[in-house]
Amino acid sequence: MEIFTLANGPFMVNSFLVVNGQKAFIIDPGAGIRPILAKIQSEKLELEAIIATHGHIDHIDGVNTVKKQYNVPFYVNSLDSELVQTVQMQARMFGVPDPGRITPDMELPAGGELEAAGLKLDLFHTPGHSQGSVSILIDDVLFAGDTLFNFSIGRTDLPGGNYAQLINSIRTKILILPDETRVLSGHGPETTVGMERKMNPFLS
Repeated sequence: MEIFTLANGPFMVNSFLVVNGQKAFIIDPGAGIRPILAKIQSEKLELEAIIATHGHIDHIDGVNTVKKQYNVPFYVNSLDSELVQTVQMQARMFGVPDPGRITPDMELPAGGELEAAGLKLDLFHTPGHSQGSVSILIDDVLFAGDTLFNFSIGRTDLPGGNYAQLINSIRTKILILPDETRVLSGHGPETTVGMERKMNPFLS
């Protein structure tokens, strides 16, 4: 498995291209997703899916850009359906370009497993930043969305946010993973579960 990270868009969201052989999928496509699409094209990769860890605009405003070029399903958890439906309102609220109406194709389960590009994705429901937030574990790499950051935690003042839920999600779903588990967050640099368990000031 190879992972390519692109910080992009007005919110500098981390979008990820996960590659396994010649197959690939995208996690959290931001507004500036085109360099990842260029990589897919230049390397003749077979894109299988678009997956969103949650429904806030910065993590989905590149969905339509991807779908114009690749006819692949868009997965998001149904608890964030209202966020996805109001993405144009979110654009007005934050003063960013309107990405147009975005329509989910497939349910991203809140738990269990999903297969994409020949890889097994273990899914963990981690509400708190939004009600439909799902963290994705592939081997020893956790795509945590905006639940946990390097020495920080996700915001809870946006629609769907709940501080107590967020802390509980981190403690019961993420901090139980092995210390060496890499955490790739929706914004900022990567970290590890062990580092956050020891050093994160919000979790002490």
